[in-house]
Order: sequence, then C-alpha cells, then structure tokens
Amino acid sequence: RHDPQSGTTTPVSPCGAAPAVSGGRMEPMGSGVVGGRAWGFQQIRGKSRGNEYQPNNWKRKRTHGWIKRISTPGGIAVILRRMIKGRKSLSH
Repeated sequence: RHDPQSGTTTPVSPCGAAPAVSGGRMEPMGSGVVGGRAWGFQQIRGKSRGNEYQPNNWKRKRTHGWIKRISTPGGIAVILRRMIKGRKSLSH
C-alpha cells in the first residue's frame, strides 16, 4: 500500500493479514511460524520418488534415435562426438 502522507510504500501480504518481519522475511501475523524458518524444514509428504523411468521403446527411439539425431544440428554434433570418441553405438 502507498501512504500519500509519508510517501512510503508498505508491503501487503497476500492473505490480507498485517505483515510481520522476522529474520528479514515478511510473514503474515498469526501464521504460527516461530523464527520464520520452521516451514523450510517440514517433510514434504505424498511425493514418492524413484519411479521416474518407465521404459518405453517407442518413446526412447523417438527421443534418442538415429532419425531424431540426424534431423537437428545438435543431434549431428552428438553423433560426430560419439564417432570421434569411438563409440560402438552412435544412437538408439
């Protein structure tokens, strides 16, 4: 908010509560955060990791295959680097 009398601007928190400064960060009043750092150490639940790779041959060939590599300048550079290095397999 802009105060026309003093010419200063006061930040407004998105929840509409009066902001409180703790540890250099703006916190809404009554947020229950002690010291302004507690939420950074909370465990994030519901996010299971480790199942990102789901093998799919069609997608692998479309993304990393010879036709995809040859069709772009960057892909040609990849193939040339692998040729220079002496790789047996240049692409999928």
